[in-house]
Amino acid sequence: MSPTSAARLSLWMSASAAVFFLLALSVPNGYSWGAVLLLAGGLAAWVRRADAAHAGTAPAWTIQDKTLVYALAAMFLANALAVAWHGDSGKYLDQGIRYLLVIPVLWGLRRVSLRLDWLWAGLVLGCLGAAGVAWWQVHVQLIGRAEGFVTSAIPFGDMALLMGFWCLLGAVLGALQRRFAWAGFLLLGALAGCYAFIASATRGGLVAIPLLVVLAGAALLRRETIKPVLAGLAVLVVGVGVILAALPGGQMAESRYSGAVTEWQSYTQQGRVSSNTVGPRLEAWKAALKSIPERPLLGWGHPEYTRHLDSLIAQGRANPFVATLANTHNQFIELWLHQGTLGLVAFLALLLASFWYFALRLRHADITVRVLACCGASLPAGFAAFGLTQVILGRNNGVMFFVVSLAVWWAMMRQEEAASS
Repeated sequence: MSPTSAARLSLWMSASAAVFFLLALSVPNGYSWGAVLLLAGGLAAWVRRADAAHAGTAPAWTIQDKTLVYALAAMFLANALAVAWHGDSGKYLDQGIRYLLVIPVLWGLRRVSLRLDWLWAGLVLGCLGAAGVAWWQVHVQLIGRAEGFVTSAIPFGDMALLMGFWCLLGAVLGALQRRFAWAGFLLLGALAGCYAFIASATRGGLVAIPLLVVLAGAALLRRETIKPVLAGLAVLVVGVGVILAALPGGQMAESRYSGAVTEWQSYTQQGRVSSNTVGPRLEAWKAALKSIPERPLLGWGHPEYTRHLDSLIAQGRANPFVATLANTHNQFIELWLHQGTLGLVAFLALLLASFWYFALRLRHADITVRVLACCGASLPAGFAAFGLTQVILGRNNGVMFFVVSLAVWWAMMRQEEAASS
């Protein structure tokens, strides 16, 4: 690959990664545009791989790179095998194929020089866009819970939470580099992401927050970093307090957060299911866990599980309200139910491998590597937490956000790691 071609491809991939986060939450199907651009660049890098190898410029892949690729491929294969075995509609391959398509994206990102500032800028502008859409939906359209341009308020809020967290980490990095205006810009993105999260009034994301705090502490708590970390945290806490106290979206979120306890008590003490959102989830889990042992290896096909669920209801073994739910509202149970143990193992392998490889760098000597490792580790940790109460990877927006973010953070971290050695 000629130096000119390599430079152009680097610009393309850097800009495409920024565009992905810029449009992900604030434009209809926005998560697709940046992903398509990244795929085009990845395929271009793949086509020219022989030239790069001949020129001696192709970076060597390690066992960790290959393991991530194998884990992504395994997710697709488990999905395809289950669909073929059950004779399900081809639409159930829609999410699985995304794991396969991101492999050339990862390849392309690992073979070019990426621009970190472009990525941070895309994240900040993406958070600001999400906050703008959330404000419009809550204050002008009066829809109650902001949902952006994804399937519902829940994934919108969860993805905004992660993007805001990444901006906060970038702000700390900017402050440590004495780029205070840049740090302020990134902190603004963090506040915007928090606003979008709160305006969505999603409760499942609260489970992820302690995990994010622990990861940030592992990466950032050093004697030389304590001041900017505390300063950024103080600004964030004040901003969140203002949102909760002064804005309608914050008040809605506060009522939903406190209402979760009431709903739990309503279900556990009175057995109510249809009058809240906690009961139906627990009933769906119970019905699925009764069914999984009957088909442990490859699970149940979607139409046949619907018939099986009707049978359980008729026998009095499941609450009738469960039949009105679109899924089990738990990512782990959903995969186990429809793709069997093979699908669940593939998913756990991807989560654990990606988390572990990022976490290995949380104590790296270079602060930039640590920040990027924290961004990367927060992705599988966050999605594992989100998946406890929703099937976040059951929609294209959730899958695309997960796999593309994984590829981007991994490539960026490996680049900075190589540069610091």
